[in-house]
Amino acid sequence: MLAPIARAQEPAAAPSPAQPQAKSTPANQAKSSTPANNKARQPATPPKKQEAQKLNPVVVTATRIEQPIGDIGTTITVVENPQIQEQKIDRVGDVLRQVPGVQVTQSGSPGSVTGVSIRGATSAQTLLLVDGVEVNAGATGSFGIANLTTDNLDRVEILRGAGGSLYGSQAIGGVVNVLSQEGQGPPTASLTSAGGNRATSRQVATVSGADGNLGYSGALSYFSTEGFRPVNDNSDNLSGSARLDYHLGDDTVIRGFARYIASNVSLPDYLVFSGVPLDPTAHERDEFMLFKGEVEHHFGDNLLARASAFFLRQDVRVNAPPFPGGIVFGAPYFETDSIPEETRGGNAEAIYTWAPGFRTLAGFDFLDRWLRSGSFCSFCDPLPPFAAGVSKFNARRQEYAGYVEQEASLFNDHVLVTGGFRVDGNSQFGKQVSPAWSVAIPLTKISTTLRGSYSEGFRAPAFNELYYPDYGNPRLKPEISSEYDGGFTTNFGERASLTATYFSRRVRNLIVTVPCPTCIFGSEAGNAARVDVQGVEIVPSLTLVKGLTLSGNVTVLDETHADAAGSTAAPLRVAKHTASALLQYVRSANFLPHDRITASVNYNFVGDRDDITLQSTVANHAAYSRVDAVASYAMGIPLRFVHNEEVFARVSNLMDRHYSEAFGFPAPTINVLAGVKLDFE
Repeated sequence: MLAPIARAQEPAAAPSPAQPQAKSTPANQAKSSTPANNKARQPATPPKKQEAQKLNPVVVTATRIEQPIGDIGTTITVVENPQIQEQKIDRVGDVLRQVPGVQVTQSGSPGSVTGVSIRGATSAQTLLLVDGVEVNAGATGSFGIANLTTDNLDRVEILRGAGGSLYGSQAIGGVVNVLSQEGQGPPTASLTSAGGNRATSRQVATVSGADGNLGYSGALSYFSTEGFRPVNDNSDNLSGSARLDYHLGDDTVIRGFARYIASNVSLPDYLVFSGVPLDPTAHERDEFMLFKGEVEHHFGDNLLARASAFFLRQDVRVNAPPFPGGIVFGAPYFETDSIPEETRGGNAEAIYTWAPGFRTLAGFDFLDRWLRSGSFCSFCDPLPPFAAGVSKFNARRQEYAGYVEQEASLFNDHVLVTGGFRVDGNSQFGKQVSPAWSVAIPLTKISTTLRGSYSEGFRAPAFNELYYPDYGNPRLKPEISSEYDGGFTTNFGERASLTATYFSRRVRNLIVTVPCPTCIFGSEAGNAARVDVQGVEIVPSLTLVKGLTLSGNVTVLDETHADAAGSTAAPLRVAKHTASALLQYVRSANFLPHDRITASVNYNFVGDRDDITLQSTVANHAAYSRVDAVASYAMGIPLRFVHNEEVFARVSNLMDRHYSEAFGFPAPTINVLAGVKLDFE
């Protein structure tokens, strides 16, 4: 099986050429503190308090309990819906490009394999949640974020640093939590239609509102493009999401979440690592579906309990028919892959408030995963004469965990401490304990908060690493991490702020490719390396004049590997220097009483990094920069059913730099997308 090398998200572990790759209880009075929900609905807030909430938003990912971001000792970033909408960002991966310490690597055109690295971690060491549900694939340990859209999102929370004490496996580098919008207020709807060069088209319909005790929101979108390569570069994406919140009374809420994604992406570079420049026939079809139900109840003022259950299915199908010129080892190459997997799980947890500033969280998680991986290809037999054959395996495991966390506000709220641990059990490798603590010290007189934390995490081996024929190693141990983190945030009034953070992480038992004289391909997965990462994140923000803001971030990494003899554990696709800057202008009442102009320019820089070449060697990959720009004009003219009309244009890769984010996969050239959005009420 040759082709998955060209699609692998983490080449650092690539083996030889066979690797897989309104009543009396209106919704706005409901109590809420679930990590899967929106921010709790609150009564109308005075303008000054609203401004304070923007500077100190409430988050749930860091501690599973709603807390102002300034009260948390760990490092977390929140990207809220207004910012996403103002920049017309349609993919979650592009949202993450602007987050400190996060590097996104896209292997080609829209829809192609996209990896996310937080503080130098691999994609398999980065946990992705959708409405609180873990969606990392069992086969690879990572999630295909390329097709996750921003439709119907309330916000994206990014926890940087190990989150193993609350979330278990995969949270070594951090946690990304994508949270849906909660419907509230009068019914509203919107229609967006946009088109651009390369036959790019995007259509979106949304609805949101509340009817008595029922809040609802949803979105349906379709995206398609012909891409930028000469042949076989088209892709499309159909996405739908929905959320319901029903308030049985003042103390009980039932929630339902659903998300569906069906995507098709062509693979012109499918055989690039075999010396074939363009494949005119290969393509991949992905299907993702998630359903979650949750109930939450307040037992008086001190105790909150909730329980949830979910079903997740992911299905990857690849078809690479033979074609003239697709010759590998002297014969036509062909392949078909079918990799369906399902996860069923549930969570139960309770939060008890002992006194103001003292809360205890206790919970239990359960997951049941299964996978069926099957491939039929011309070279599935790795020995001469390389006969066509089938490479397949089935896998299943159960994961269960209990966790406890304690919050304490000490010395009259001058020291905020959080500590806890999680015990994970796994039917394949046994028990793992992950402790963590953090402290936040608000210095209100100088508008500064000091932060510090320590956390441990682990990553269970993926099914491919354990069982893939002729490469998997069922003797693998989990990767183990420990991380220190410390820094400060200072606000200079409402005009400027500065955040600086230092972090240091060590990962032991790193899973890499090691020599194996008795293996068919001469190598297998093994625990044979250690990686140490240190870095600094600087995040400034400045309001230049009214309506004009400049924000950004700079991250400097120093990553080193200690390898066992013969292992291949170079830190690939991890840049030592990354930066992002956003210049944004917003002004209202320009030509009409209720109009609004928004314009922004975003700059992203990714420095030199080691990468795997088409010849399977490691070489320096040159730095690149990318500039995106967007402008929109909302007229705000009230019509019969329409209360706002907006025209917009977004230009991606404005400077049209010729670069690649991964060797062998050229990045898209300039793309212009212009459209109209109508808001109904």
